[in-house]
This record gives sequence, C-alpha cells and structure tokens, in this order.
Amino acid sequence: MSKIPVTVITGFLGAGKTSLLNHLISSYPNKKFAVIENEFGEVNIDSELVANVKNENIFELSNGCICCSLNDELYVVLKNLIQSNHQFNHLLIETTGIADPGSILASFITDPFIKKEFELDAVICLVDAENASDILEKEVVLTKQIAISDQILINKTDIAGREKTNAVKTEVERINKFARIEECVFAKPVNKNLLDSFSYDPAKVYQFVLGLEANASSPNKISHGIENMCYTSSIPMDQMKLGMWLDAFLKFNQESIYRIKGILYLEGVDKRIILQSVHTQIQATVGRTWEKDEIKESKIVIIGKNLNRKVIERNLDELLVQ
Repeated sequence: MSKIPVTVITGFLGAGKTSLLNHLISSYPNKKFAVIENEFGEVNIDSELVANVKNENIFELSNGCICCSLNDELYVVLKNLIQSNHQFNHLLIETTGIADPGSILASFITDPFIKKEFELDAVICLVDAENASDILEKEVVLTKQIAISDQILINKTDIAGREKTNAVKTEVERINKFARIEECVFAKPVNKNLLDSFSYDPAKVYQFVLGLEANASSPNKISHGIENMCYTSSIPMDQMKLGMWLDAFLKFNQESIYRIKGILYLEGVDKRIILQSVHTQIQATVGRTWEKDEIKESKIVIIGKNLNRKVIERNLDELLVQ
C-alpha cells in the first residue's frame, strides 16, 4: 500500500494560508484530500464546500474531501483519520500562523505509525508581501517558517506593489535560497504543480546536497541570522559517535538549528546513508552502495540561525575515524 503524501501549509497570521487551502482543494479535482486545520473555527474552509458534518470534529466537503481540527495530539488526529475508513489520497495540514511547523514535520520523520501511513511531500509557506518586512523585524517565527519551507509563495503582490514585492523577495531569498519562490495574488499561484514534489524523499535530499556543494562558491548572504554551512570529509565517520553527537547537538541547539540534510560515509558501511532532521528529530535512510571508483565523502548541510561554523566543524572533525 502506498503512503499518503502530506503537504504542510505555513505562514504568519493573515498571509493567506486558508485561501491557498481552498485554492488547492478546487484546483485538484482528482485528489481526495483530508484537511487538518490548526486554526479551526477562526478562519474556516469555504462554507460553500461544506456538505455535512460527519461528527463534531470532521466535516465532509462537497467534493468528497474531509476536514478536521487539530484539537488533539497529531498522532491521535491522524489515527482517527485512518480509522474513519474515509478514502483520501493526500493530506493537507494548515498550521497556526504563530507556530513553527517544525514539530509537525518532526512527527512525520520519526513516529513509527505516522511513517508507516504517511509520507512528507513538502512545506509551502505563504508570505504577505505587504507586511512581511515589518513582521520579520519583530517575529522570529516567520523567519523559521521561511527557512524550513520547500516552496514559498509571496502573496498579495497586487497590494504591495512592485518595489515592496521585490524587496520582500530579496529578503526571502536570503533566508532560504533553496526553496522554489513564486509570486501570487489571492494565494493563487500560476504554477499548478504545488503538490507531489516529495522534497523529503532521500533521492531529493541527495540531489539537494550535491546542488548545494556545486554552489558553495557563491556567497552566503545572511538575513535575520539565517545561514547554511556544508561540511565535507572523505574520511569515514564513526557511526556511534556521530549518532551521540547529533542527538546532543540538536537538543542543545533546538531553537537555532532548523534542518540538517546530508550524505554520510560511515566506517564499515558499504552504502551511503541519507540523513535529514527537523528540530531534534533525526531520520537516516540507507541509500545506494558506493561504487568502486567513486569518491566516498560525507556531506552535511546545516541550516539554522547564527551558526558557529568553527565549533561545528571542529566537533564534526572529532567524529572522523582516526
């Protein structure tokens, strides 16, 4: 049985998340969505789409999709969705505007039940072109939302105008130069392929790391303290030491380290290991076997706020097999 793709929609209050949600529901008629709203009751799904109430927490939409609220732990809500026997083939989660989506993402890469049933597709962030610059100066959560996203929609460009939109786009690119960025009005992007990009697939992570290395010579402009670093070594790493260090490093720096992606060359392991983490949660996936003539290297990308590169590099050097 194939896993259900999960797309997480984030963005600060008023950026247009629910408008995008409604747009996606109407733009993908062949999808049977399940929708989880974190701000249920405040800004709701279009009332015209609501057909009937299945129970106090689940609404059935006119196109056959269902919508429910995140009023319990995510695990409980997802379990109830699966046990409801409702047929759906894509899950959309709209996070609250003042929340860092990292905790939701972490559940999808570590929880055994959730991993068995669901597969992370991507994180889409809505950015209000009119107000983003002011919000970024005051609210660090918007910086996190942008930094952790795979696709970014700069919304309300008609209100902001060209000059302000360009300035916001520049800020966003400095925070996250790896995301696909698009401008839109009323949360309706021209790009119709927002779903099924599977940015968390190990093959995509592998491509991402190689792509970053290819652009390593370009200057990393720091915006709002967000930066990235890429550690590379052709000396194998000690698997046990690496695991212990990652666990401690992420717990100690959980407010400043947003994501880690990497390709690992471990001692005694003939396959590459694909590493990714969100907040304190780590996922390691076995990749393909190293080729005989291939250069074996570890490449670890760290994305976060105010990275102490020298200390991190020194710590990683200590994990190499001497």
